[in-house]
Amino acid sequence: MAMGTVREWHDDEGWGVIDGPDVPGGCWAHFSSVEMPGYRRLAAGDVVHFEHERVRQDGYDHRATRVRPPDAQVTHEQPGTISTLSLTFDGGPEPVRVYRPSDLTGADPTAGMSRERAFETDLLWAGRVTTAPGAVSGWHHHERNTSSLYVVQGVLRLEFAGVAGHLDAGAGDFVQVPSWTVHRESNPTDAPSIAVIARAGGGVPTVNVDSAPPPHRA
Repeated sequence: MAMGTVREWHDDEGWGVIDGPDVPGGCWAHFSSVEMPGYRRLAAGDVVHFEHERVRQDGYDHRATRVRPPDAQVTHEQPGTISTLSLTFDGGPEPVRVYRPSDLTGADPTAGMSRERAFETDLLWAGRVTTAPGAVSGWHHHERNTSSLYVVQGVLRLEFAGVAGHLDAGAGDFVQVPSWTVHRESNPTDAPSIAVIARAGGGVPTVNVDSAPPPHRA
């Protein structure tokens, strides 16, 4: 891990910027990457250990994937409940975490659907997507990530490159979306659809495209 200093932290929005010799111009950091118990927050001037990737994010050329304040300690909440187990930084095991619904944050927007990210690592993106009744998303793909969706509620309709028709997935169904496959989702019912997402591969989470893939026209 590199060492850096927090330049600024926007607690109301859950992000900030870390300065360090390996990240000229600064490294964008989201609260979900901060490894500490309870409410994850930093403050300007904090010295942290962090890992990062070279990805353009909100005007910065680097994005933090893990941030560890050096004084993170083992913390338990109420008896019988542990939301986060965080270890003092010594190069040891990674902590186990539970992400509550309130921890989810809007991410990777595509028109016609609402995605929320729970967490993101170098190779895995996890979250959920909600599609409103009658909504149709824009065309997109997930670069080199393979995506898995588990439909929790409602119906999720998928159209994709190379096939003129569509597939419908209902509550309890799993969906596999291969890497680079251009597709879109819609909801043909009068109730919201909700699906849990896991993307593996480490590519750009979502790439929106301007036109429909053949044989689709719109």
